[in-house]
Amino acid sequence: MTPILGPQKTHDRGPYPGMVVHFPKNMQQVARTNSLFGPFHSILLLVKKGRVQFQVNGNSIVLYKGRLVVVPRGNLWSMDGPTSPIQIGVLGLSRKFVLENTVGSLPPSFMWYFGKGIRTIALGQDDVSFMFLLFSLLGPKSHEAEPSIANGHVLRHGINMLLWELQRLFQDQGGSPTSVSTAGHLLVLHFMDLLATHYRMEHKIGFYAKHLHVTADHLSRMVKKRTGKTAKEHITETLMEEAKVLLRDNTPIKEIGRVLGFRAIYDFSKFFKRNSSLSPRSYREKIKTLYPE
Repeated sequence: MTPILGPQKTHDRGPYPGMVVHFPKNMQQVARTNSLFGPFHSILLLVKKGRVQFQVNGNSIVLYKGRLVVVPRGNLWSMDGPTSPIQIGVLGLSRKFVLENTVGSLPPSFMWYFGKGIRTIALGQDDVSFMFLLFSLLGPKSHEAEPSIANGHVLRHGINMLLWELQRLFQDQGGSPTSVSTAGHLLVLHFMDLLATHYRMEHKIGFYAKHLHVTADHLSRMVKKRTGKTAKEHITETLMEEAKVLLRDNTPIKEIGRVLGFRAIYDFSKFFKRNSSLSPRSYREKIKTLYPE
């Protein structure tokens, strides 16, 4: 039986979630930013607009527009003296959270982010925009106590892309950025975010391709290249995972099909059996046998 990819564990020890994303917008918010993060968080801090004074382990540096700082867990840090206007993104990740909420292979430098020295790098405008988009997409997902199945996909793929993008940025410093790679990741992220919103009613690749201003073939190729699965496979997988969750209670099968965007119970049953070798009714009976109340 295919495992349910529902909400993953999101908390480490203590009151802090495993991932925190924060966008301080004024002096007061900047000054208290570090209180939102725990000692087990590794920090990514990016200045998109303005500048800010950054202190870490007793040392102070000025961070200007486009500066990205990686602070491994266990370091004491704070910010003050921001200019106005200021636009900063701060993302904290625990090692445990990453290991429980990512897909695919992690970059070779993964352990460095969580255990080695503090590093800083100046990014170009395209890279700043892409990283801020990543922060923005991951932020709302991290605030959910019980993320939906679709948002769980966005979260896990987003974290994986973030870590690989970090490796690319530090490898490329001093060289020319690989904008094609960034553009591909950007397209996949937008697709994942659209899918999380519309998967229940929009089952065709054409809908997502139209909204992303690309052809269906191009979208499917790019998603396959970045994730190992085609866009259609992601749509099907998300629908199947939600259907299996809904079939665990006594909701009428006809109602489950309607909720997932199928016009008739026959269409839903045909879709489900094609992708699981069981009818919805047979799957429900099997689950009740395996996990009796």
